[in-house]
Amino acid sequence: MAVFSKSQIWRIARDQQGFTLIEIFIAIVLLTIGLLGTAALTTGVVRGNLASKNITTATALAQSCLEENRRVGYTNAGAGTSGCLSGSTNVIQGGVTFARTLTVAPTAPDSTNIRTLTVVVTWSEGGSGTKSITLVTVLAAS
Repeated sequence: MAVFSKSQIWRIARDQQGFTLIEIFIAIVLLTIGLLGTAALTTGVVRGNLASKNITTATALAQSCLEENRRVGYTNAGAGTSGCLSGSTNVIQGGVTFARTLTVAPTAPDSTNIRTLTVVVTWSEGGSGTKSITLVTVLAAS
């Protein structure tokens, strides 16, 4: 049987190469925690991008309705030759259904020459609930 001195035992232990099973397990756990954090962050970014896309689409729908009614003028706003009529209309864009509602109302104190146009666009974002935007403009008789 070989007898080793203390210095020989320390040299043998120090010269061993590689990782222990516990070191590998700790490295895997730390890597897993980091990857799960990155996955959660990515999910939040994707949700935020979807919400931003829907807000941009809803704003564009409302803006185009107001512009169309400004184009046709005070007399035909919300009726007649306007491409965006008073009342509610469903518009599907990018797989999302947007409900666009146009209201044309006289504006006090001069209700005979000024009209207020209000466009409300609503849509559903699933678990986030129903969202809406409102744009308002004023038209005057020429």
